[in-house]
Amino acid sequence: MRSLKLVLAAAAVLCAASVTAEAGSCMRVGAIGDGLTHDLAVIMSTHGLANIIDHKGLKAKGPVHTTCAPTTFLTECRSTQTACK
Repeated sequence: MRSLKLVLAAAAVLCAASVTAEAGSCMRVGAIGDGLTHDLAVIMSTHGLANIIDHKGLKAKGPVHTTCAPTTFLTECRSTQTACK
């Protein structure tokens, strides 16, 4: 549940901070996910990223970049990708 809240919070921040996409324009989209293991955190962030891109009606372009860092009890990962209208 916390992961979903983080992904939604990241989506809200990106929506507020990003310029409205015009036809043919691209933007960098990101998502945050956490989990008990590194692999679970990567899955949460990459799937969250795919959901955000799909919800915005964009097409993913290029590779997904993911960085992870341990927190007190969990691992937190941030995934970003370029997406175009």
